[in-house]
Amino acid sequence: MSPICSDTLIQDINIMPWQDVVNGALRVVYRLIHAPEWTGGRRLAHEISISKQAVSNLEMILDQGNIACQQLQMRAMEIITELTLDSAANLAMETKENLINKQLQIFLNEGTEEDLKVTAGKTLASLSKTTGTFSVCIMSKYNHIVDQLTEILDAKNKAIYRTIAAEILENLCTLHMMDKNHVKNTLLPKVLAEVLASKKKPPSEAPECHVSKASGDIEENPLQDDEENQRPEHNVQINSSELNETQTSMMVLKEALLSLTLVIFDKWIISAEDFDDVAQKVAPGEGEFVAKLKTIVEENCEATANNLRIVKLCGQIAVTMMRRSQYSEHFKDQKFVETLSKASKITCNLESCMLFAGTDGGAKKTARPLLSDLVKEAEALVA
Repeated sequence: MSPICSDTLIQDINIMPWQDVVNGALRVVYRLIHAPEWTGGRRLAHEISISKQAVSNLEMILDQGNIACQQLQMRAMEIITELTLDSAANLAMETKENLINKQLQIFLNEGTEEDLKVTAGKTLASLSKTTGTFSVCIMSKYNHIVDQLTEILDAKNKAIYRTIAAEILENLCTLHMMDKNHVKNTLLPKVLAEVLASKKKPPSEAPECHVSKASGDIEENPLQDDEENQRPEHNVQINSSELNETQTSMMVLKEALLSLTLVIFDKWIISAEDFDDVAQKVAPGEGEFVAKLKTIVEENCEATANNLRIVKLCGQIAVTMMRRSQYSEHFKDQKFVETLSKASKITCNLESCMLFAGTDGGAKKTARPLLSDLVKEAEALVA
């Protein structure tokens, strides 16, 4: 486990070449203890957890405020999170609380570097998903944590931050640790507004643009004012890979928001009547909420894992609502089930492959529940 157990590690990492070596070593350690298929991972995690020097080194790295040590901070955060999640690892509660405190400080700080902030948020989300103990600790560390996470959902923030915030809020909702008034009056209206208003293909932040046939890049509209076009900020070119990355991140965000919506409704965080009140305000008009939900399904009728998860979440929300005799006629009139059935036919081969290959592990379950099962239940509910 060297250099993680070295008693001179903290002094050594002040030397840049050695810092790179330590970062690589910690990365390997994390991957080993994180790999579910390797049986030696738990043994290694246990050995680290009982080594006072190793734990002390990781904690001291975590507390480093030096910008040059941010990569090491990320590795230390990942390793301590894995040790915290491993029930066999005998990690002190003080260490766990220190980890959560650091994660919250980093993720909620607007000035944090992106990679470090994302790592803090993702590891915090992992902890908040496991048991109520860590969620209680999270809630106790920051009295206004829910308000701050809700604010991060604002469109002004990066999609990855909004996605992580939605995941943490979902975990807190799942454990019934959310104030119902906050959910009804603040959180759910914001979530539904984002879900129903967001587009599959987000608009570019650049001014009005057109696609260059030669390069596939997006360029500015030459009809705009010449003087304006000469400004550096208007000379923006976004290649196709960047656009695809942006589109994917927005799809992941939509999935997280839909999943949060489902949990709020399915776990009875608020009553069906309260949910209906919010839905009517966000999507006013007879059957408008169902129409928008149907549009999301239509936009995602493609055989990819991200599209499939989004469609299934829409189907689960619809089925849950119809079970409680909500909007059943609207779902029938809008031919929602027919649209869901069409999506099922398009994605059935993908589902079958994922089931056969056993690639539906991890936090995100794509193959289950089967979309065809959701269609059958929806058909029975609208019959």
